[in-house]
Amino acid sequence: MEYIDNIPIYLQIKEILYHKIIAHEYEPGSQLPSVRQLAVQFTANSNTVQKALKEMTEEHIIAAQRGKGNFITSDETIIGELRDRIVKSTLDETYDKLHALKMSNDEIIDSFINYVKQRDDDHE
Repeated sequence: MEYIDNIPIYLQIKEILYHKIIAHEYEPGSQLPSVRQLAVQFTANSNTVQKALKEMTEEHIIAAQRGKGNFITSDETIIGELRDRIVKSTLDETYDKLHALKMSNDEIIDSFINYVKQRDDDHE
C-alpha cells in the first residue's frame, strides 16, 4: 500500500474504510476484519489501525463489541451522513481548485457536465 507522505497514515486508513463502507464492500452491521488482519492488508502498524478504528468508533461509524470485534453501524442514516460528508469534502476541494483558476461558477458547472458526459461516452 502506498501512502501520501504529508497525511497521517491512520487518516488515510479511515478514508479507505469509509469508502468501503459507503460502497457496501463492508455491509451495514457486518464485522470488520480483525485489527491484525487490517494491519496486514494496509501494511501498517496495528497501533495505527487501532487509532483509525478508535476514531471511527467515536464517530459511531463502527461499534466495538468486547471479545467479538468491530462492526459497521447498521444505521443507514449515519452511513448516509458519512457519504454526504465525503461528497461535500470532495466537491469543496474541487470547487476551490477551479475557483483558484479564476473559473466562474457557470464555467465550473459547464466543465463538470461536459466531464460527466465524456466519462459516460468513454464507458459505453
